[in-house]
Amino acid sequence: MAGIERWWDDLTRDRFSAVLELVLNAISDDYENLEIILKTINQWYRGEPELRGWKALEAVPVSRSEVVKALRELTQEGFAQACSYDAETKQFLPASFLQDNAGVLWYYVTDKGMAAVNRLLKRGSEIS
Repeated sequence: MAGIERWWDDLTRDRFSAVLELVLNAISDDYENLEIILKTINQWYRGEPELRGWKALEAVPVSRSEVVKALRELTQEGFAQACSYDAETKQFLPASFLQDNAGVLWYYVTDKGMAAVNRLLKRGSEIS
């Protein structure tokens, strides 16, 4: 039954890759919190005609836990930065990602993350 296990692993890995792509794109143009990321992916992306054919959308809907897992991975690998918002100075300040406070942080792509987004956009335009 090793073949079935491999198939399941590939399916899971493919879905997680799609979720990573969706989350990275969702945070690529502005600071976003967890709720906005979820809404962007599960509601707004579906209605965008220019996104039709984007393979990553096959993963929609995504769960809160999938997005948190993706944010953890993206921040650990340097594609995204977690931030806290300081209301007094009205600035986003770099923060460490902790799963327990994922819902109160804000996220934005790093230069490395933006390079990845640009590669994804280029790949998508070649496919369409």
